[in-house]
Amino acid sequence: MAVTEIPKITDNVEALVSEIDLDKCSGCGVCLPLCSYSAIGWIEYKGKKRAHIDPALCTGCGVCVAACPSRAIILEGFTTEEIESQIENLTF
Repeated sequence: MAVTEIPKITDNVEALVSEIDLDKCSGCGVCLPLCSYSAIGWIEYKGKKRAHIDPALCTGCGVCVAACPSRAIILEGFTTEEIESQIENLTF
């Protein structure tokens, strides 16, 4: 019986999490109730209320990205169109 050595994986892979461009965020709050992980809350930015994502709670599901009317939320590694397409395909 032959023995095969399995290489050790040393690369760190970062988790995908959503991020909000605070300059684009309108503060509408559409994203808050949609987050199943309670990762989105409020912060004050330039004197106005803006959404903020806690990266420790975000799972990178992309629901907030697809729902944001001002396209202020991005998911690194995916475009908004890719996220919307994935969600649309799950609903049919």
